[in-house]
Amino acid sequence: MWLTLAAGLAQAADTNQQPLSPDDQTFLAHAMSDNANQIAMAKMALAKSTNPHVIELANTIIQERTALDTQLAQLTTDKHLGAQQATTSITLYHMQALNGDAFDRTFASSAVRSHCRMISAYEAAKAASANSALKDLAHQTIPALRNNLTVAMALLRSSGPTAHPQETMASVDTRGSKALVFWEPISLVAAPW
Repeated sequence: MWLTLAAGLAQAADTNQQPLSPDDQTFLAHAMSDNANQIAMAKMALAKSTNPHVIELANTIIQERTALDTQLAQLTTDKHLGAQQATTSITLYHMQALNGDAFDRTFASSAVRSHCRMISAYEAAKAASANSALKDLAHQTIPALRNNLTVAMALLRSSGPTAHPQETMASVDTRGSKALVFWEPISLVAAPW
């Protein structure tokens, strides 16, 4: 009896669920694409890095983003989204040629940039979506993304200065506040995508 009641309540909840809007579908496509890129970058970090902190972050990203992909795929009505492959980003392409500290800094910098964008995107989805399942998923995902951002930022801080600091660091003005970043400038207030 309890199983029948629970199944009936779940079915009623599903019928009351707001359908995904075109913006929600776009968010899901971008989120799944970012997951694929982050997983590809993390797998490269496992193959190239000897830094235990980089390896730990890479393993965390692979585990969390793989699980997140499964949850995102359950929300989408476009079943082709789940089969997306990582696009070869310029950063991923350049990372293939790097080793040692240069690779570790670039990996951490890319993780910082990606997690800033994704936190912003998940915050926007949480605020704007009418679909309660997507709002709940966004709400549950943001703390893990923030934790990974914190770890990646700590990796950057601990990497110290490089042999050519003028080539690897930049000062970025983000609406009145300056931030020191490695490799590529990032903006913490940039658009999600």
